[in-house]
Amino acid sequence: MLLSAVFPGSFNPIHKGHIDIIKRASKLFKTLYVAVSINVDKPVDDLNKRVLNVKKMVNNLHLKNVKVITNIGLTTSLLKKIKCKYIVRSIRNCKDVGYELNMAQNNHLLDKNIETIFFVADKKLKEVSSTNQKELIRQKKLLQQRNK
Repeated sequence: MLLSAVFPGSFNPIHKGHIDIIKRASKLFKTLYVAVSINVDKPVDDLNKRVLNVKKMVNNLHLKNVKVITNIGLTTSLLKKIKCKYIVRSIRNCKDVGYELNMAQNNHLLDKNIETIFFVADKKLKEVSSTNQKELIRQKKLLQQRNK
């Protein structure tokens, strides 16, 4: 079993795909840090609200080795701070491969000790994304407003 890893993400919102990766990665590491971050390429919702939502979901999993933390800044800086050298990421499709490979290479350039471990998304969950989840939430709100 490896010492510790960080699973960074905006988790905006957290979904079944994230939960699946958390469960699977928690089996490989003594400690898995789920780092709720700000993604500059995505709209920023309240970070504290997202942290609370992630903590709630993770607590429901009853995984004692998973800790939810906040990350403001580079993931590589967070890893140095908590003395960790592994990043957990997931890949759903070909589009993710290019993005994640580039990110892993950049992180390795910033710190040669950092390694990225990729998890391939469960086939049943490969279409799940935070963007899709937000759209579903938006659609439900619109339907509720119309039905009032």
